[in-house]
Amino acid sequence: ETTAVQPAGTPAFRKPLVILGGHAQRARDFVLRLNAPVYAEPLSGLREDPALQPLMITSGERMIARGNFDRVIRIGNVPALRFWRDLDETRTELPVTHYSDLPFPGLTRGELHPIDALPDVEPLARDDEFFARDREQAARFAQLLDAEPQSELALLRALDIPQNARVYLGNSLPIREWDLVASREPRGITIEANRGANGIDGQLSTFFGQCDPARENICILGDLTVLYDLNAPWIVPQLDANFRIVILNNRGGRIFERVASLRAMNKQLIVNEHAIRFDAWARMFGIEDRVTELVPDLEATRRVWARYDELWA
Repeated sequence: ETTAVQPAGTPAFRKPLVILGGHAQRARDFVLRLNAPVYAEPLSGLREDPALQPLMITSGERMIARGNFDRVIRIGNVPALRFWRDLDETRTELPVTHYSDLPFPGLTRGELHPIDALPDVEPLARDDEFFARDREQAARFAQLLDAEPQSELALLRALDIPQNARVYLGNSLPIREWDLVASREPRGITIEANRGANGIDGQLSTFFGQCDPARENICILGDLTVLYDLNAPWIVPQLDANFRIVILNNRGGRIFERVASLRAMNKQLIVNEHAIRFDAWARMFGIEDRVTELVPDLEATRRVWARYDELWA
């Protein structure tokens, strides 16, 4: 067994999982040297890094439970993945060490250090069996998407994102689905996102406000999120930037269909199902050439999610 060596007073890294949250780019050299499995969120800026691909978990966060990890090293901003909440609810025995420039850990436990305090380490032995299983699961999932091209996840995977684009994701479902299916090819893209209890408000306005005049700007939002900010394109005549809005219109808040704690509730009360399309809205603001509406086949999407669940059964 190989153990990474740290300075006195720092925890021993024997079989750690590294989670990279937002703005974790300064941790790149540490991650490469440690040689441990990495879950890199889109906001980390490292998800598409070619040098890190051999260390990346690519089949989704459910693979984390197959790693038998004895510690979590979180670097960067507070992660959005479900496993992060599990650390406070069902995985309370797993030690967590935080390296972040935020003044709070985003968890009820674990020591917090600045990113610049990442220790010098010796490389750990690579867990080839774990990575082989991850790649196998990722390949099987890709085959599921190939078989259901009109499903929500397949449509998102097929989006044409140009080189060097700035991509804005919001709210929860587009962030999670991008994380799961978006290409890991190095394209020089920058990812921004907004999510949370009130994250549905003002998403289009936020996107317009942070558009970069020197780059292609792409906004990927769910339909309910767009409905909460329909007046935002008033600013477009004053906006000196190239942009495209992609609306993932699955006709409701479909993320709630997959929340285990809500399964007993009447879905009509939480999904907010509708039959609204956005073409007339786009024409009203004169942006019809800048709006792409993805309307997935709901049954195909349900089949994909059911078969994805079966992969992990």
